Amino acid sequence: MKEIVVVGLGPGSFGQLSLESWQVLNIGKNIYFRTGRHPVIKELANKGIVYNTFDYLYDKKESFAEVYESIADELICKVKDQKQVIYGVPGHPFVGEITVPLLIKKAKEQGISVKVIASMSFIDSMLSLLQIDPVDGFSVVDALDCNNKIISVDQHIIFTQVYNRMIASELKLYLLDIYPFDHIVYVVRAAGISDEEKQGKVILSELDRLEWFDHLTSVYVTPLKDTERLEMIKAKKKAKYLLDPLINVIDKLLSPEGCPWDREQDHFSLKHCLIEEAYEVIEAIDCKDMDKLREELGDLLLQVIFHTALAQRRGDFDYNDVVEEITEKMVRRHPHVFGNVSVSNSSEVIKNWEQIKKEEKGNDTKGKRIMETINRSLPALLMAEEVQKKARKVGFDWDDIKGPLEKVKEELKELEDVIFLKNGNKGKQLEIEDELGDLLFATVNVARFVCVSPEIALYSAVRKFTRRFNYIEENITSKNMDWKEADGKLLNNLWKEAKLKGI
Repeated sequence: MKEIVVVGLGPGSFGQLSLESWQVLNIGKNIYFRTGRHPVIKELANKGIVYNTFDYLYDKKESFAEVYESIADELICKVKDQKQVIYGVPGHPFVGEITVPLLIKKAKEQGISVKVIASMSFIDSMLSLLQIDPVDGFSVVDALDCNNKIISVDQHIIFTQVYNRMIASELKLYLLDIYPFDHIVYVVRAAGISDEEKQGKVILSELDRLEWFDHLTSVYVTPLKDTERLEMIKAKKKAKYLLDPLINVIDKLLSPEGCPWDREQDHFSLKHCLIEEAYEVIEAIDCKDMDKLREELGDLLLQVIFHTALAQRRGDFDYNDVVEEITEKMVRRHPHVFGNVSVSNSSEVIKNWEQIKKEEKGNDTKGKRIMETINRSLPALLMAEEVQKKARKVGFDWDDIKGPLEKVKEELKELEDVIFLKNGNKGKQLEIEDELGDLLFATVNVARFVCVSPEIALYSAVRKFTRRFNYIEENITSKNMDWKEADGKLLNNLWKEAKLKGI
């Protein structure tokens, strides 16, 4: 009868290889290893073991599932031409080794015998290194498939196959939905291999900051205490109760049975709605009207949910992605709160924020000129402010407020000259526009130096003008007058009245 002998190669060192596994390898022929990327392989080669690997399949196939399927199929083909084939896998054949149960299933269908010889698994080494008793409750989860698992947070959990920072980042986001951001986790590389073993203790939010992830790396998550668990469950239930009804309403509106107008919208058509709702929130804040603020914040939240729903339907991202990304960003940009960075004032906070933001952007701004990183969708006043801030960062700025104030006077004089001294000039209108733009830009500089937002300042001025204008209109109406009957003197007096009354 044809036979495939599956041999466990242990965690990594020759001393952890079982005696029976060594005896099979030492006298056997037709030896195939799933991968040559395992520390014990080099030791076996030095002892004269001749072997082949399936590493080439990792480059040819598009997914790990296809790789594992191909390995099992090739082993079945090879054993048909030979009496026996030996297949070596890292660790223990039944611990995190997907190819083995797949191979057994295919072999059984073909009437081929499979014999499995055990060795130590990396789990044994990790339990010893971390001093864990699995009797207390213990799970092993494949990091590449954790989204499909239900984990018990009160148990010890080891996540395998965390072989690069991208997987570590995805695992972190998954775990942040379950554990607190500052929950303790351990990153372990090459457990049980004395010359290569490495261990790092970090909080969950910093899991993917380590730079030494590789194919021998696993992550150990400590059990969650009962009190922490209860607090988190309560918080999750509250968050789910608050957001789900609104999400369900939007989903219904966008369904075939929903609203025709809503179904016609896209990210671009909704831009003006987003801007309007943001300004209505600002108006509610300025009015100090908490009922109105609650209402307007709801309208603004609706826009966030609407845009996210549209993106989810396209397969771009979903609600959890939005929440996870901003949560991770806020934790990352506040190392003085969630990490071990110390700050003495808000200026240091802003300095750290900008440095972290710069590191996050990384290649996004690499090779670009300074002004090419400006958001061109900003309103003109906000864009002017942003441009000036960019220039300041490289030292191109006034020394103090006197410079911007003098510049305003200079630009005002140039505007007056264009308006009053250049009659008959065909390009006069363009010159006025140009000089007026310079005056506005100079005014933004003054606002920046006195730490005032020019956008908010102008918005407040518009609202103030509107209130006073409304006062004038009410007075004219109360006198049963028409606007045409109100002369300049009356209007000016009413304006002064409104001003004196603090309107």
